[in-house]
Amino acid sequence: MTSLRLRVLLSVFLGAFMVGALANALSVRWGGAELMLSPSSLLVSVIICAPLMWLGVQVSRFRQQDRRVDAGRMNPLLAARTVVLAQSSAYTGVMIAGWHSALLSYQLYMFTLRAAWPPLVTSIVDVLAGALLCGVGVWVEHLCKIPPSDSDDYAPKDEHILERDSRGYARQDDI
Repeated sequence: MTSLRLRVLLSVFLGAFMVGALANALSVRWGGAELMLSPSSLLVSVIICAPLMWLGVQVSRFRQQDRRVDAGRMNPLLAARTVVLAQSSAYTGVMIAGWHSALLSYQLYMFTLRAAWPPLVTSIVDVLAGALLCGVGVWVEHLCKIPPSDSDDYAPKDEHILERDSRGYARQDDI
């Protein structure tokens, strides 16, 4: 699995910004509503980010051999699922932040004409919700990275380990 790249995140942000600006302009021009989420999206982002951060800390503990017992029921499959959740949260957060940045720019323009605070505050809260979701996703994905090994050459010293490796066992506790 490839890690998150800043260039891709910025591209998704700009794409969501352009699509959000275009869709909102067409909706308003045709007499529709402004296309924004409710302020409760910040609460939903916090509800998603809290368990994601907890899982990221558990994966970080699981990576360290001396703290592995503190990781609870963490296993490699759950760690991989945590990485997938972190990356999808980062992409979702970037899309929400991009879309609502376009709406925020529209609200700032309209604020000079109508001086209405609620749509402006809602746009700011939604941009913050997307930024929170993206930031936590990037941070948890960073926590889940496996550090590079110190040496690439693997030379088992015990003949029993060499025999077990040739049979396809991968775990060290199968002795």
